[in-house]
Amino acid sequence: MLRKLPAILTVIYLILVLLSAIPIFTGGDALSGIFAIVLTAPWPMLLGNLVSGDSITAGLLLVAVGAAINAVIIYYVSRWIVSRLAH
Repeated sequence: MLRKLPAILTVIYLILVLLSAIPIFTGGDALSGIFAIVLTAPWPMLLGNLVSGDSITAGLLLVAVGAAINAVIIYYVSRWIVSRLAH
């Protein structure tokens, strides 16, 4: 069970990001995507200058890239911690 923990944490994180992106499509508020930005921080802020335009597509691209980077970080850091605890 302990060896599956990194994958479980990563999947939970990605589900949270997916759920936080739903208000972007359903809400009419300008701040409807704030939870997605917070969950994928700091990447949308760092990469925001590389993407031109203020469209929903550009914002979702930044959220997706940030989520992917954070998911990889969560997976490998938690795998390293689990390997240290297992020994």
